[in-house]
Amino acid sequence: MNSGPKYSSSVKPSNGNNPVSSGLSEGYTISGTVVHGNHLGRTLGFPTANIHPPDSNYPSIPNGVYLVSVLLKGTKFFGLCNIGKRPTIGGTRVVIEVNILDFSEDLYGTEISITVILALRKEKKFKNLTQLVSQMNRDKSKAMKILSAPDKDNAC
Repeated sequence: MNSGPKYSSSVKPSNGNNPVSSGLSEGYTISGTVVHGNHLGRTLGFPTANIHPPDSNYPSIPNGVYLVSVLLKGTKFFGLCNIGKRPTIGGTRVVIEVNILDFSEDLYGTEISITVILALRKEKKFKNLTQLVSQMNRDKSKAMKILSAPDKDNAC
Protein backbone atom coordinates (compact mmCIF):
# COMPACT_ATOMS: atom_id res chain seq x y z
CA MET A 1 0.00 0.00 0.00
CA ASN A 2 1.33 3.45 -0.93
CA SER A 3 1.53 5.60 2.20
CA GLY A 4 2.66 8.74 0.40
CA PRO A 5 0.42 11.78 0.14
CA LYS A 6 -2.31 11.98 -2.48
CA TYR A 7 -3.67 15.23 -3.86
CA SER A 8 -7.07 16.40 -4.99
CA SER A 9 -7.64 18.21 -8.22
CA SER A 10 -10.47 20.17 -6.59
CA VAL A 11 -8.38 23.22 -5.72
CA LYS A 12 -10.59 26.30 -5.73
CA PRO A 13 -9.46 29.92 -5.77
CA SER A 14 -9.52 31.90 -2.55
CA ASN A 15 -12.47 34.23 -1.91
CA GLY A 16 -10.25 37.25 -1.25
CA ASN A 17 -11.35 37.64 2.40
CA ASN A 18 -8.85 35.04 3.44
CA PRO A 19 -5.95 36.19 5.65
CA VAL A 20 -3.73 33.52 4.11
CA SER A 21 -4.97 33.99 0.57
CA SER A 22 -2.96 32.20 -2.08
CA GLY A 23 -5.49 31.19 -4.66
CA LEU A 24 -4.84 27.56 -3.62
CA SER A 25 -6.27 27.42 -0.10
CA GLU A 26 -9.95 26.55 0.11
CA GLY A 27 -10.75 23.17 -1.33
CA TYR A 28 -7.14 21.99 -1.26
CA THR A 29 -7.13 18.34 -0.20
CA ILE A 30 -4.26 16.13 0.82
CA SER A 31 -4.50 12.51 1.89
CA GLY A 32 -1.92 10.40 3.59
CA THR A 33 -1.15 7.92 6.31
CA VAL A 34 -0.94 9.22 9.89
CA VAL A 35 2.64 9.06 11.14
CA HIS A 36 4.30 9.74 14.46
CA GLY A 37 5.28 13.33 15.19
CA ASN A 38 7.10 14.63 18.24
CA HIS A 39 3.95 14.35 20.44
CA LEU A 40 4.15 18.00 21.52
CA GLY A 41 0.52 18.69 20.55
CA ARG A 42 -0.67 16.03 22.96
CA THR A 43 1.30 17.54 25.84
CA LEU A 44 -0.17 20.98 25.02
CA GLY A 45 -3.73 19.65 25.04
CA PHE A 46 -4.07 19.57 21.24
CA PRO A 47 -3.22 16.05 20.02
CA THR A 48 -2.55 15.97 16.30
CA ALA A 49 -2.60 13.51 13.44
CA ASN A 50 0.49 14.12 11.31
CA ILE A 51 0.89 13.27 7.64
CA HIS A 52 3.91 13.81 5.41
CA PRO A 53 3.87 17.06 3.44
CA PRO A 54 3.55 17.08 -0.33
CA ASP A 55 6.67 16.80 -2.41
CA SER A 56 7.78 19.72 -4.55
CA ASN A 57 5.89 18.51 -7.65
CA TYR A 58 2.51 19.55 -6.22
CA PRO A 59 1.01 22.95 -5.47
CA SER A 60 1.49 24.21 -1.96
CA ILE A 61 -0.48 26.57 0.20
CA PRO A 62 0.97 29.17 2.56
CA ASN A 63 2.09 28.12 6.00
CA GLY A 64 -0.66 28.82 8.50
CA VAL A 65 -3.55 27.49 10.54
CA TYR A 66 -6.65 26.29 8.71
CA LEU A 67 -10.15 25.15 9.56
CA VAL A 68 -10.45 21.81 7.78
CA SER A 69 -12.69 18.84 7.29
CA VAL A 70 -11.14 15.44 7.90
CA LEU A 71 -12.39 12.28 6.22
CA LEU A 72 -11.54 9.31 8.37
CA LYS A 73 -12.83 5.79 7.72
CA GLY A 74 -15.78 7.22 5.78
CA THR A 75 -16.76 9.71 8.50
CA LYS A 76 -16.36 13.48 8.26
CA PHE A 77 -14.90 15.41 11.19
CA PHE A 78 -13.72 18.98 11.56
CA GLY A 79 -10.35 20.10 12.80
CA LEU A 80 -7.62 22.70 12.98
CA CYS A 81 -4.68 22.06 10.71
CA ASN A 82 -1.27 23.62 11.02
CA ILE A 83 0.84 23.62 7.89
CA GLY A 84 4.28 25.01 8.52
CA LYS A 85 7.67 24.79 10.14
CA ARG A 86 6.52 25.44 13.74
CA PRO A 87 8.93 28.35 14.38
CA THR A 88 8.07 28.61 18.08
CA ILE A 89 9.81 25.28 18.71
CA GLY A 90 12.62 25.86 16.21
CA GLY A 91 11.20 23.66 13.46
CA THR A 92 13.08 23.59 10.17
CA ARG A 93 10.88 21.48 7.88
CA VAL A 94 7.24 21.80 6.87
CA VAL A 95 4.81 19.56 8.73
CA ILE A 96 1.09 18.95 8.29
CA GLU A 97 -0.64 18.30 11.58
CA VAL A 98 -4.37 18.32 12.32
CA ASN A 99 -6.14 18.48 15.66
CA ILE A 100 -9.44 16.70 15.01
CA LEU A 101 -12.12 18.35 17.14
CA ASP A 102 -13.86 16.12 19.69
CA PHE A 103 -11.78 13.10 18.72
CA SER A 104 -9.30 11.05 20.73
CA GLU A 105 -8.61 7.72 18.99
CA ASP A 106 -5.17 6.42 18.02
CA LEU A 107 -4.80 6.98 14.27
CA TYR A 108 -1.23 5.84 13.54
CA GLY A 109 -1.15 4.00 10.23
CA THR A 110 -4.66 5.19 9.27
CA GLU A 111 -5.35 6.92 5.96
CA ILE A 112 -7.01 10.35 6.32
CA SER A 113 -7.96 13.14 3.92
CA ILE A 114 -7.74 16.77 5.00
CA THR A 115 -9.64 19.44 3.05
CA VAL A 116 -9.12 23.14 3.72
CA ILE A 117 -12.33 25.03 4.48
CA LEU A 118 -10.92 28.38 5.59
CA ALA A 119 -7.60 29.93 6.50
CA LEU A 120 -7.64 31.21 10.08
CA ARG A 121 -4.21 32.87 10.33
CA LYS A 122 -0.66 32.92 9.02
CA GLU A 123 2.10 30.99 10.74
CA LYS A 124 3.63 32.98 13.59
CA LYS A 125 6.53 32.56 15.99
CA PHE A 126 5.47 32.98 19.63
CA LYS A 127 7.78 33.93 22.51
CA ASN A 128 6.95 30.74 24.41
CA LEU A 129 4.64 27.72 24.52
CA THR A 130 2.20 29.49 26.87
CA GLN A 131 1.55 32.15 24.21
CA LEU A 132 1.25 29.45 21.56
CA VAL A 133 -1.35 27.54 23.58
CA SER A 134 -3.31 30.76 24.18
CA GLN A 135 -3.41 31.36 20.43
CA MET A 136 -4.37 27.74 19.76
CA ASN A 137 -7.31 28.17 22.15
CA ARG A 138 -8.36 31.34 20.30
CA ASP A 139 -8.06 29.47 16.98
CA LYS A 140 -10.26 26.68 18.34
CA SER A 141 -12.85 29.16 19.65
CA LYS A 142 -12.95 30.88 16.27
CA ALA A 143 -13.36 27.54 14.49
CA MET A 144 -16.15 26.44 16.83
CA LYS A 145 -17.95 29.75 16.25
CA ILE A 146 -17.70 29.28 12.48
CA LEU A 147 -18.88 25.68 12.73
CA SER A 148 -21.85 26.61 14.91
CA ALA A 149 -23.07 29.29 12.48
CA PRO A 150 -26.50 28.52 10.98
CA ASP A 151 -25.16 28.55 7.40
CA LYS A 152 -22.02 26.46 8.10
CA ASP A 153 -23.32 23.60 5.91
CA ASN A 154 -23.05 25.86 2.86
CA ALA A 155 -19.37 26.52 3.59
CA CYS A 156 -18.38 23.07 4.82
